[in-house]
Amino acid sequence: MVNRFPIRQLLRAFLPGMVLLLSLAVAAQPMASVIKAQAVDMGRALVAQDLETFSQYMHPTLVQKAGGPAKMRAMADTMSKVFKQFGASVNRVVFGNPADIIKYQKTLQTTLPQTTYLKTSFADIELESTLVAISMDGGKHWYFIDTAVYRESALRKDLPDISPSLQIPPPAQPKIIPKEQ
Repeated sequence: MVNRFPIRQLLRAFLPGMVLLLSLAVAAQPMASVIKAQAVDMGRALVAQDLETFSQYMHPTLVQKAGGPAKMRAMADTMSKVFKQFGASVNRVVFGNPADIIKYQKTLQTTLPQTTYLKTSFADIELESTLVAISMDGGKHWYFIDTAVYRESALRKDLPDISPSLQIPPPAQPKIIPKEQ
């Protein structure tokens, strides 16, 4: 006869811990899904040139430092005109999965990889960068900052509430695929 007592004891000892770990993993999953869904919404707005939706994902402190919402709209309009002059457009934006979420001061913070595909009259361009994602309301709404546009040193200076432990990889060199003439 096989003694099953040690197996039962082991199960009783480890099962609650395993259930706790699984529940933490499941609880973290919805937050990652929220971050990615909001990033995708922002990316769609960028492709569609929907400044109203896109601006909802811009960090309010950085908007104010740039001169406020009206000035941001004017800059976006100027950029749109320059893009059109060069026959350029944002075709698509793809997002990777968020890194571990850090709770720092009164915010939640993470990063996620982003690849932006641009089309111009002379080349297709692929830009790989990292977004810093910040939530000030416990994860309901996320603001995104593209580190290809806003460098890490300037970001940490202008937003001192960014966690020192938040790892921000340097932006990659753009991939340029010339079009045949």
